[in-house]
Amino acid sequence: MAKLLGFDFEVIYKVGVENKVADALSRKHEEAEVKTLLSYPIWTQGGQLQQEIMQDPVLKQIVEAIQSDPMSKPGFTIKGGILFYKNRLVISAKSPMIDDLLKDFHSSPSGGHSGYLRTYRRMAGTLYWQGMMKRVQEFIKACDTCQRQKYAATTPSGLLQPLPIPGLVWSEISMDFITNLPKSNGYEAILVVVDRLSKYSHFVPLKHPFTARSIASIFVKEIVR
Repeated sequence: MAKLLGFDFEVIYKVGVENKVADALSRKHEEAEVKTLLSYPIWTQGGQLQQEIMQDPVLKQIVEAIQSDPMSKPGFTIKGGILFYKNRLVISAKSPMIDDLLKDFHSSPSGGHSGYLRTYRRMAGTLYWQGMMKRVQEFIKACDTCQRQKYAATTPSGLLQPLPIPGLVWSEISMDFITNLPKSNGYEAILVVVDRLSKYSHFVPLKHPFTARSIASIFVKEIVR
């Protein structure tokens, strides 16, 4: 607006259909406000958590040690009677709530049936129990929806196995051909024979055309001798 102060101008109304150079702000329409609702678990079973922890021999020992010496178990703290590990809620590995938590973090709309690693990282941000990673992996492997929708679309890979190491030199060999080389004295290919144990190699020049019979004769002459 400051740039217009130096001019003497008259504002004239123009019908919208005739205004071919309307700016974006004058054409901007107000959009409806869109809100997304997500559901996350809210902890209301504090008493149940405490009871399960005190019934777990390992966790009970940790709680008693912290009550005697807060620095005896690094990473563990007690807040409001609830055990935490690095600010993550500690749950007994035998707690029946774990199945419900796995469903909330994986099978719910907010979980979206995400993969094992993503589900684990999301849970590990707020929760902790012994064997958590393995439990999450087993749950997702058994998820019927994931097994139906996220199947592998490729054929199974072959059972490739490394060849065993030979026990004697020249007991096993490998052979190959190097072809399409520039001609030199009529030769334009090389037969390569390598001992698999010592890696000793023979390079025999070849002329086209060559056959299986001629290669066998060359092999006996140059390699077997």
